[in-house]
Amino acid sequence: MSDIPKVLFKYVVPDRIDVIGKLHIRFTQPSRFNDPFEMLPSIDGLEDGTLIDTASERVHRIMYRRYVLNGGPLSLQEFLKIQIPHSAVAIKQLKENPYQLKSRAIARQLKDWDDVIGILSLSAATEKNLLMWAHYTDSHKGMIIEFDPHHPFFTSPGKSREIDFGIVSKVVYSDVRPRTRLNIPPTELSVFRTKSKDWEYEDEWRMYQLLEKSDVKVFKGAEAVHLFKIPPDCIKRVIIGSRMDMEQRTKLLNSLHNNPQLHHVQIHHAVLDLDNFALKYVPLSLL
Repeated sequence: MSDIPKVLFKYVVPDRIDVIGKLHIRFTQPSRFNDPFEMLPSIDGLEDGTLIDTASERVHRIMYRRYVLNGGPLSLQEFLKIQIPHSAVAIKQLKENPYQLKSRAIARQLKDWDDVIGILSLSAATEKNLLMWAHYTDSHKGMIIEFDPHHPFFTSPGKSREIDFGIVSKVVYSDVRPRTRLNIPPTELSVFRTKSKDWEYEDEWRMYQLLEKSDVKVFKGAEAVHLFKIPPDCIKRVIIGSRMDMEQRTKLLNSLHNNPQLHHVQIHHAVLDLDNFALKYVPLSLL
């Protein structure tokens, strides 16, 4: 793994001042990211009719279990004798045009990840990255939270053999999409943290957690939001966006002032450089 950087930043929208106020942060499901390719490797093997047959057998057995749970009286052999002819036409079409099966397999895979894995995305890009400010802070209305990536919160690996849960790792940028095989779960972390080179400017680092371990689960409509506690001493600095309104700024400063555990946090306010395409950071004090 690459050497962990000295600092990591989280660019957030104005409403996420609650990260400071409540000391909880979201680990987001892959499907909620702005990159539609997130954790979706290309799936090989769909041209192999044997693999398609194997996949169909697995689907038939799942269907039979549901049938039995609903009180169905037929044996597996009797069930398959009826079901296989119904599936034969669809299987023939999939073998002739595997795109449909591939899209279904990818969608199922993403649904599986969404039920299990949450991601905290951070950046080692310069703290004055104008694109990051524009894209992730609601056009400079939000803020940057600077974290200490060497804090134990970011360096405590879990026991999973597939993914290093609980430890920050660098995203890999590539022109080549990662690949896996049909019916074979990916076992290399690179499959999960490889993104297109179009995203390279973000210099992303990320941490994975099992959603079942979240400290708080809330719902936005039908969408589950999983929040994890963050220790106050892993926060080093807060940089207030140049366009953050006064009400939000006051809430943020009050959250920092009212929690003695956060009095070590440095506070800066971003202002526009009057001569260059750049930002300047002005120190603020709670005193």
